[in-house]
Amino acid sequence: MNLRHTLMFAALACLVVVLRAGEATTQQSPTPAKQQFIGTWSLVSIQYVEKDGRRIEPFGPDAKGMLYFDAGGRFATQVMAANRPPFASNNRMIGTAEENKAVSRGVVAYFGTYTVDEANHVVTLHIEQSSFPNWNGTDQKRTFTFADDELRYTAASSTANPAEAAELVWKRAR
Repeated sequence: MNLRHTLMFAALACLVVVLRAGEATTQQSPTPAKQQFIGTWSLVSIQYVEKDGRRIEPFGPDAKGMLYFDAGGRFATQVMAANRPPFASNNRMIGTAEENKAVSRGVVAYFGTYTVDEANHVVTLHIEQSSFPNWNGTDQKRTFTFADDELRYTAASSTANPAEAAELVWKRAR
């Protein structure tokens, strides 16, 4: 083999090594779900699904909400109806029965810690405190999926009716 062929062979071998190295960096393993949860999420939609398949928007079509997961395993969330009427007294401690009912029905908030079961696509929310006191000290499981900057999760029951599933869609906040 002459020097020219040897140099061409060496250049081709280097090119193969470079291409394979680039291929390895583009085929990285997917980000673990626990890391995908971390950050702030804005509510896109919330629907309760009844046993007969009917869907309702318990907080109305313009519900607002935020969900936050930190890297240390803590979370906080709140969802509320956008059309809650203001209190006539301008004092949240002095509401009429109707005003208090609207608040109770139009807001759910809770916080605590969370764990992620990657294999089964389940996040468990270990609720410390909730605006729905029946959830205080309970574990709530949600099946989840991620697609682009969207998180979808389903709870087997809702705060309104244990026979209804709750489906929520969140978009990563920017």
